[in-house]
Amino acid sequence: MTSLVDIANAAGRRFTATLSREEQRAMGQFMTPPPIARFMAQRLVAGINEHHVRVLEPAAGGGILAAATVEALLAKPVDERPGVIELLLYELDARLIPALLLLCEAMSDACEAVGVTLDFIVANEDFLLSDLSMRAEPLPGLLTISNPPFLKLNKTTDPRAALHAYAVYGQPNIYALFMAATARLTTPGGRWCFITPRSWMAGEYFKAARRTMLLHLNIDSLHAFESRTEGFEEDAVLQETVIAWASGRAAIEHGANIMVTRSQGASDLATAGVQALPVERVVGADEHAMFSLPRDGADPFEGWTATLKTYGFEVSTGRVVAFRAAEFVREFAEPGTVPLLWLQHVRQQQINWPVQKKREHLRATAESAWMLVPNAPMVITRRFSPKEDERRVTCAAYQGQLPGEAIGLENHLNYIYRPGGVMIPAEARGLAAFLASSIVDAHFRALAGSTQVNATELRKLPLPPLAVLVNIGETVDDNPSLAHIDEIVTAALNTPAAALPLCAA
Repeated sequence: MTSLVDIANAAGRRFTATLSREEQRAMGQFMTPPPIARFMAQRLVAGINEHHVRVLEPAAGGGILAAATVEALLAKPVDERPGVIELLLYELDARLIPALLLLCEAMSDACEAVGVTLDFIVANEDFLLSDLSMRAEPLPGLLTISNPPFLKLNKTTDPRAALHAYAVYGQPNIYALFMAATARLTTPGGRWCFITPRSWMAGEYFKAARRTMLLHLNIDSLHAFESRTEGFEEDAVLQETVIAWASGRAAIEHGANIMVTRSQGASDLATAGVQALPVERVVGADEHAMFSLPRDGADPFEGWTATLKTYGFEVSTGRVVAFRAAEFVREFAEPGTVPLLWLQHVRQQQINWPVQKKREHLRATAESAWMLVPNAPMVITRRFSPKEDERRVTCAAYQGQLPGEAIGLENHLNYIYRPGGVMIPAEARGLAAFLASSIVDAHFRALAGSTQVNATELRKLPLPPLAVLVNIGETVDDNPSLAHIDEIVTAALNTPAAALPLCAA
């Protein structure tokens, strides 16, 4: 007999087969593979023992997650099985509605066969514009399960961004609005489960959505897919994805843990390792509330409270936006120009200028002076690096070696400097080596997978005592390999100096 999940999967695949790759990306809709749907549903319904449950799939697609949830509920022992299941399916694309109605009839038959009543509503509308979403009245016994679309919204023109402004900061992504809107509907005793890109766990753009979720939910389980290709391999989705399970907000008991599992994709779910991590190691306690997925073992950052600001450093973004500064950018040096550094000039622990592949000079005048920075020691980092790079941070210590009183930095670079003072060369070398170390790499990957490290994350990065950074800078070579950096950083952090009191410059 064909299972409910197989019925939903076949309908979803028939639909996506009619779409071009461009249409699918524009819709942001990718169907959940059956093993992952069942994996999500089994953990969602674990511990549920209610007579009346509500199942909400707010971006239903082919309905595979609702089908997996109903299957999991019906598979419970008779004394734990619900007597009534109320199913709420929202789907914007009218082409999917007939298949969803047929699926609901099949689910109704399966429920009737074991004495369970199924009531269902299939709404052909955008959940984010629905009355249910707008009222935000919590629904007792609600189980939400979702693989929402992921695409960016224009926050000034899209009504969904305006109506869910409580979850919007910067450039919103629609999937975060689904997460936040459904969190508001979840009561204590209710459950919530989403599979999404991992990017919501960190960064400024998602902090409003994270705050909303944490106001209404206790995140109790996370599963990370560590391959960027194996989670949705049939749709060729290149995203690091994560599944989050949560319960409606209630008081968190002291010592509570979040269960963390990891796999490459769907094929190795059965052998995924398990960690039980204290909530405070996973969820940041500050206003950003960023999530981390640390590996086993001691946290080398534990006890470090210093940041760049503690030592008098600041992070800024390069001020030269090429198309706006076109009248000042030059291909060749001429009287009155200064060096202009682009992304391509910054290699791991090296500044390579000129490379003669870019317009590498900037006309220095009174009009362009605001774009320039003093030609002094600093750490220059790439704002964007290929995800395949060995380390999350690509940076180099710049010692002021280029000609002129000032230099220009293009907008795809960040730079760390000491405002109102001068960063000494050993500080620049030590900080650059520390940022490129495997210890920092693991820290940032735990925060946000393989997404980019931005200025906010650099500002928040806990640092060892300044004396340790200077010691690294005095020991490391001018153009060190990553292996040499790891050797030097590990040795410096394991010396008594690493336990010195924090000192501000």
